[in-house]
Amino acid sequence: MELRLIDPYGATVPGTQHYDVPDANIAEVTARLLKVSAPKHADRWDGINGYAFHVADYRVQVAPERTTAAGGTFLDLLTAPVLTTAA
Repeated sequence: MELRLIDPYGATVPGTQHYDVPDANIAEVTARLLKVSAPKHADRWDGINGYAFHVADYRVQVAPERTTAAGGTFLDLLTAPVLTTAA
C-alpha cells in the first residue's frame, strides 16, 4: 500500500509518502504520520499567510500501489500498431 499525510487544505505533506507498506504495518505508519509528522508540519505553517493548520485536521491517505503493468503509458505507444491509409 501507499500512504501519505494530507494537510487540512488537501495537499500532500512533502516527505511523507511511504511506498510498499505491508498491510501489517499500515497502523504503525499511520500513527507515526499523525503523531510525529503532522504536529511538525502544523507548527511550521500555522499562522503563515493566514493559513490555519491544526493537527486534528490532518489525515492519512491509503492507496493501493501503482502497478507497473498498467496500460496507457508512453511505452505502449512504441509497440502500438501503425495505422496506414490507402492511397
